[in-house]
Amino acid sequence: MNVGDLLDARVLGPDGATLGVVVDVRFALEVVDEPDDDARERDREDPETPLSAHLDRDAVAGARLVGLLVSPHSGGSFLGYERTEMRSPWPIAQLVRRRHRGTFLAGWSDVAEVRTDSSPVIVRLVAGFERGSPAL
Repeated sequence: MNVGDLLDARVLGPDGATLGVVVDVRFALEVVDEPDDDARERDREDPETPLSAHLDRDAVAGARLVGLLVSPHSGGSFLGYERTEMRSPWPIAQLVRRRHRGTFLAGWSDVAEVRTDSSPVIVRLVAGFERGSPAL
């Protein structure tokens, strides 16, 4: 299975009720080498600094799937507006956030089953799953 299989998958609760569709996935990068002190200072000064600006490609060991973003209203992208500091242009940010109201992060540990034998793919969550914040 690859990430593309999970996008647009139907998400069901433990009781079988439809909760929405997967609109994005979240990964945590495992860093082998710590950035130098100058890079840390740049990060504090400018939160927009991308990881690639101060880390070597060899410094990232891998990526671990953290969870799935589930949207009850829309199957479309956040267009980057899930980032808390992203506010401009204001009308677009408000429109995208309104369109994705109710979206939550379901932790990968809360996924009970992924069925790829159906179209669309079906993801079932465990009983007692937590609805995390979709914001970055």
